Amino acid sequence: MTFATRNIGAARIGIALIVMVLYGVAVAVLVNVEIPQANKDVLMLLLGNLGPLMGAIGQHYFTSTPRRNQP
Repeated sequence: MTFATRNIGAARIGIALIVMVLYGVAVAVLVNVEIPQANKDVLMLLLGNLGPLMGAIGQHYFTSTPRRNQP
């Protein structure tokens, strides 16, 4: 494993954590705060766009596909 490979792995984990935090904050705001009607559509669009990203994160980290050994 090279230095660049480790950095890419760390970046993927960092991006995954950021997406999960954004999704959690958006859901928490939706549940706990009274949102003006003009801003509710924007929040729903954010949740709609972060949902597939959460699925892609789960697919990447929790599928059981074997990794190829790189020379």
